[in-house]
Amino acid sequence: MLIILLAFGAALLPLEKGIEGRLVVGWLLVAAGAVELGAALARRIHRPSASVAGAATVIAGLRLVLDPKAGFFPVLNLVILWSVVRAAALAFAASRCRGSLQNWFILAAATDFLLAVLLLSGMPIALVVWGLFGRTSEIVATFAWVLAISFVATGATLIAVAPAEASEGREKDATDPT
Repeated sequence: MLIILLAFGAALLPLEKGIEGRLVVGWLLVAAGAVELGAALARRIHRPSASVAGAATVIAGLRLVLDPKAGFFPVLNLVILWSVVRAAALAFAASRCRGSLQNWFILAAATDFLLAVLLLSGMPIALVVWGLFGRTSEIVATFAWVLAISFVATGATLIAVAPAEASEGREKDATDPT
């Protein structure tokens, strides 16, 4: 639920005027990554891939927070790389499970991958944000909704995966002869 709340915050970021864009994006990534790492530690299975996705989010966020010279293109490249790493980690998790659990991992991986493709293709997301909210930081305008969409997919996946993963873990324990 915390990641979904972060998604709503990210979607409304263009309303904020006066905070440096790289810091806004960076702190959002750090917060979401910390929540995701906490969720990964609570898992019985798929812990490594979930940890990679969460760690990638924290590292990307810290890179932005700690680099005062990060302009638009370094942030763009970092967010694209972050999305691709997350998509790969989530796709790996999807390949190792079945049923509804697999579907949720695929949905989250596909969302992050498609967001990376949209950013690579130069989709003018910033134009939509500027049209709705007025002039805002180019970094915030470009990435606020990308982060919001990714956070919604991640939050929904974490919520849906928890009971499915628990039942998959019980089934695996029941069939394990050790």
